[in-house]
Order: sequence, then C-alpha cells, then structure tokens
Amino acid sequence: KDAKKFPPVPGSVVRGPTSGGTLSLPYFLSLPLDEGPIGDPDKTYTFCFSQALTGSTWAVAQKDSVALEAARHPNIKVLYYNTNNDPLKQVQDLDTCMSQKVDGVLVWPHSVEPLTPQIEKMQKAGTVVVGMERTVATRNYDTWIYLDNAKATANLADAVCKKLNGKGVVAETDGAIGSSPQILRREGFVSALKKKCPGVKVEFTAPTDYTRGQGYKVALDFLQSDKGKNIDAWYTQYTEIGFGVERALKDNNRTDIPQFSIVDGKVAVKAVQDGTFYAVAPWSPVHGDVALRAAIYQVTGKQVPKNILLKQPPVITKENADKWLKLTWPG
Repeated sequence: KDAKKFPPVPGSVVRGPTSGGTLSLPYFLSLPLDEGPIGDPDKTYTFCFSQALTGSTWAVAQKDSVALEAARHPNIKVLYYNTNNDPLKQVQDLDTCMSQKVDGVLVWPHSVEPLTPQIEKMQKAGTVVVGMERTVATRNYDTWIYLDNAKATANLADAVCKKLNGKGVVAETDGAIGSSPQILRREGFVSALKKKCPGVKVEFTAPTDYTRGQGYKVALDFLQSDKGKNIDAWYTQYTEIGFGVERALKDNNRTDIPQFSIVDGKVAVKAVQDGTFYAVAPWSPVHGDVALRAAIYQVTGKQVPKNILLKQPPVITKENADKWLKLTWPG
C-alpha cells in the first residue's frame, strides 16, 4: 500500500547480452540514471546478484536486464550467483557476498522461509539489499521491487469469468508450494473470481515445480480423475506449466478447454496467437535494471522509495499479441 508506483513505458528494442534475443526494457524510465560512471568515478562499485532459479528463460532475461544497466556504467562490476533451485545454496551465496564487502546485493529470493532471516541478517550488517519480484516475510531491506500479483490475477479472473459467462468450473495448477508466486497467485485468483464470478468453481490439481514436464504429469493425472472430467477452463500459475497442460489436453482430446496463465515471453505470446492460451497476464523478468538502479541510488546517497510497484499491463489476447511480440523478452 505504501509502494511508489511506476507505469510500464516500453523502451527501444535491444539485444540481451546473455540471451542474445531481442527485448524492450518495459520500466526503463523508472529511477532514471545517466549513462557513465556512478558516484566516485575513480572507484569500482561491486554488486552481487543472486537469482532463485537456473535453466529458465525467465531467469536469463532477468539477468539480461541487470547486465544492460550495468553496461551503461564503466565503474560497476556485478557478480552473478545462481542457486540451482536450492534455497540453502542461495543463503550460502549471500553469505559469500557479505564476506566480499560488496557495495550492494540484488536478490531474487527462492522461497520465503529460508531467505527471510538472511535478508534481515544482511541489512543488519549494513549491506544494501534490493529485492525483486518474489517476496520475503520482512521489511528489513533497503528497497524492494514488486510486480503486481493482485492485479495480474484479478485480470485473469475477469477474463475467465467473461469466457465462461459467469458459470462453470476452472482447474488451477500451482507452482512450487511455499514460493511467494504460488501463494499470491492462488489467493489472488481465487478471491478475485469469488467476487467477480461466484458461479465459477475452482478445482485444484496437484502443484508443480513450474516446469512443462510437471505440468504435463499433473494435468494427465487430473484429467483421468473424476474431477477432471467436468472442467470448462484451466488456469496455470506460469505459462511453462501451461505448455505441459496443453500436451495433456491433446493426449486426452480436450483441446476445447481454454487456458489462462501468467508470464509472457516470445514463445508464450506466439502461443496466444495460435490459440494455446486464451489470455496471458504479462509478468516480465525484465526489471533487474530497476533493481540495479535502486541499489546505485542507495550507495550513492540518492533518495529511493523503500517499496516500488511496477504497474501491471493489460492481459495479452489475440487482439494485442502482435504488438506484444515485438516488445516482449526472448522466453
């Protein structure tokens, strides 16, 4: 509620240094910073960037956005750490960052419980901490960059309600239990749907690890159960899960079921164009540049909001998919 809100204003299309694909920085006007050295031009400023996941196009695009901002400042060095999906390794990585006396830490946390005390520990030790997208259960940080789960899920609930004309059953497939996206995307969708469309019932499948393989397995098991025989739509918390669901639907001759999901990227937007997804709520990983600028503001004595909310764009449908495809990240 106390967050400073920044609207999406797409920048020029550029090439990501890690992915090699094209993308637009959607929040490039947030916390503006001139190109060139920061702070003391004779000093090298070092930042750690610790990411929650590995092997994900989302994580690669997030790294792209940090690297693009870092490249604008010749006296910045960024040390990249990837947890390989292990929250305990992320805790160890952050301890390593602290031992190196870095100027600031950017963190995309794996999960709430293990990372909350670590975030508090770093801030108490005087390390500048800037978090992004996923949340932890503390306010002991310097700045946090939030995306709007509540708005994204409300938009999808509205799209489901309209597609089903206010009545029916929607299956929901979660991501990793205990991660903040899983918690917020379930609560947000269910509560919004209850308010907008009490005539639409939600049936929950087993959770996944956010991958296509798990999406396929979970969907296959659900479709073969009694509950899976009478559904009218399907909501997944991540489009990668949705691609697995799509395969299961095809294997069961149920391609008439419209899918709704979260997270864009070129592959997902093309899937909206071809009808795999009826509607997708954008969820851009390309916000690491905002996080790095926030950390730069902190270490150079500039004022920066403690909480920043990057405002949610409208859902992607066939009507606007062509425009989105040009700007979205290479996922």
